Amino acid sequence: MAEESFAQLLRRLRISVGLTQEELAHRSTVSARSISDLERAIYRTARKETARLLADALELSGTVRAQFESTARGKATDPALSAVLSLPVPLTPLIGRESEIATVCTLLQRQDVRLLTLTGVGGVGKTRVCLAVAQRLSPDYPDGVFFADLTAAGTPELALSAIAQAVGVRDDGATPLARTLVSHLRGRQCLLAADNFEHLADRAAEIVGGLLAECPALTCLVTSRRTLPLRGGHEVAIQPLHVDAAVALFARCVQAHWREWSPEEAGPEVVAEICARLDGLPLALELAAARMKLLSAEELLDRLALGDALRATLDWSYGLLDERARTLFTRLSVFSGGWTLEAVEEICRCRLDDLATLVDNSLIHRSGGRFVLLESVRQYAEELLTEEEAADIASRHLDWFVALAETADRELVGAGQRRWLDLLAGDHDNLRCAIGNALATGDATRAQRLTGALWRFWEMCGHLAEGRAWLGKALDLPGDSPPLVRGLAFKAAGNLARDQGDVAEARELHTRSLELLESAGYPTGVATALNNLGNILLDEGDHEAAAAYYEQSLERFRLLGDGPHIALLLNNLALALRKTPATLSRAESLARESVAEFHKLKDKRGEARALETLARILDHTGDHRAGADLHRQAVELRHAVNDRGGLARSLEGLAHARAAVGESELPAWLLGHAAAIRAATGDFRNADDEFEWQGTVRDLRGSLGPEAFDAQWSAGQAATTEEAVRRCG
Repeated sequence: MAEESFAQLLRRLRISVGLTQEELAHRSTVSARSISDLERAIYRTARKETARLLADALELSGTVRAQFESTARGKATDPALSAVLSLPVPLTPLIGRESEIATVCTLLQRQDVRLLTLTGVGGVGKTRVCLAVAQRLSPDYPDGVFFADLTAAGTPELALSAIAQAVGVRDDGATPLARTLVSHLRGRQCLLAADNFEHLADRAAEIVGGLLAECPALTCLVTSRRTLPLRGGHEVAIQPLHVDAAVALFARCVQAHWREWSPEEAGPEVVAEICARLDGLPLALELAAARMKLLSAEELLDRLALGDALRATLDWSYGLLDERARTLFTRLSVFSGGWTLEAVEEICRCRLDDLATLVDNSLIHRSGGRFVLLESVRQYAEELLTEEEAADIASRHLDWFVALAETADRELVGAGQRRWLDLLAGDHDNLRCAIGNALATGDATRAQRLTGALWRFWEMCGHLAEGRAWLGKALDLPGDSPPLVRGLAFKAAGNLARDQGDVAEARELHTRSLELLESAGYPTGVATALNNLGNILLDEGDHEAAAAYYEQSLERFRLLGDGPHIALLLNNLALALRKTPATLSRAESLARESVAEFHKLKDKRGEARALETLARILDHTGDHRAGADLHRQAVELRHAVNDRGGLARSLEGLAHARAAVGESELPAWLLGHAAAIRAATGDFRNADDEFEWQGTVRDLRGSLGPEAFDAQWSAGQAATTEEAVRRCG
């Protein structure tokens, strides 16, 4: 399963409980500077006392605390414990579900139960039971427990994409994603928890049926308001809480707003009747509890309507809002998967006080730096929007995410690339929703602007096939979008096609892009298109022709004074020139200049790329020890920004350099781990890299012998990325 460094783990756990670095520092007595350094991976490990203080402040316990403290010491990840940490952090306490949890666990431990669906009405607590079961059974699944939220997945293709993201598989586009998932999961003993399946229930065979049929060690735990029509599936209906548990949950929720309140003082019979009136539905209980700041128990009971408990509670909660809060509540239904404060203020044109009112009424929740509207509540809010209001808010939503994507497109090549990557990942469902709205309304310009700006995000996160599909639909829309917009969208489609090894398609797309950007009079775009055509020639092994395109592109970027692109072209030209003895010296000079420029820009991903190029040049000169050191530096930089595909390339380069100085076992081990990364990410080797890789494999097989080589390869393949990075030191 996907690796997580201590820096990433600390940051994720801090955000999950809604703390800033300063707030965590205050709670833990660890300095804010130390926390910042740990989260930026300046220090890869933490002292035992520091880890203890942080774990106390984060209120970690049990297996989660054990994993946190183990990772803090730099120890290898325990897959069973990592599985627990991959699960979402619940927002509310789990009360009164021990019987259901025990039943589900018992069923899942039977060999004949490989698909189990938790069914029940909206708001009954299916997700919470699912998470509790996944956590409890995680030691039984040594290859991982994965959680995929399918709420925003409107098609089987998007559902498979969400599952692939959860299990750490990258869609290379060359192979159907279902087949890639099968290859990754076959033979692995793991649990897949798929949440909110009801809108996809009729397509269950396409989404999970094939996985279960071809992956005999896979178990699926699904939550759905509807039964999945698959043979061999089992079902457990999650019922509303019994009165005692409902009272306990209601009391906990009230005390979150009013700590001194107790059901005994309020009147046990009245509180029990409130819970019975609300049918023991956890979501309805939580919404009603927020009203206890204003009403006595008797007054609350008098106001509760009979009938559909959840609907009645939502009607009542909505009715108590003022006009501004009501307007905001309905507008929030435009978001998919939550939102940031900046997004809601701009899109919904709200005041902070109105947002606070909805939080106080438990209609929305704050989780880290984002706000969340439960799906059943979102659907209720959506029903209250008029058609005109829905169109207006969807258009503003689209405008916001177009602007966000275009800003991110620039920032993903700078010092803040990791922050922007995380930001886009958090809003991935909103981005999909925005693209869908643009396509549905035939808005070619905004559809192409948005998809054209997202290509680098899709590339870095491995959503290659999805990105190409969206771009294809956007470019197929009729209408006269500006040549600049259309040209940039063709460029984006060409880049993703090249990533997938579809060279012929990439050349056609980039040629079309060049024509449009020239007609638009956009010099930066023209220079970029020339670089992209050079990349295709380099992939094909035509270094001389590639160098000619790079020379043209570099000259244009120098005239424009475009620092990031100059750094990139210096690297690319060095790659093209390194194969010819007459130009090798110039290639080395260009590569060193590229390293310096990327370092100045604080672009770690770019710096790693340039270091790797310089290392390969030094390999050609015979200075393999210096090359190995540069490859090692590139490994560290790529690991720091989670550039998985680039990391595989750097590991292969390091293996080549170390094999050249007489090492055998470690290079074979590194090649095995690089192969595991490539299998997960879908990145391919171009013709240039493939030639060097085959030579390294051939030499190592000869020096070690086939059996010893295969043993080292297999050991590297099975290792964690943290272990691989440590072994490179």
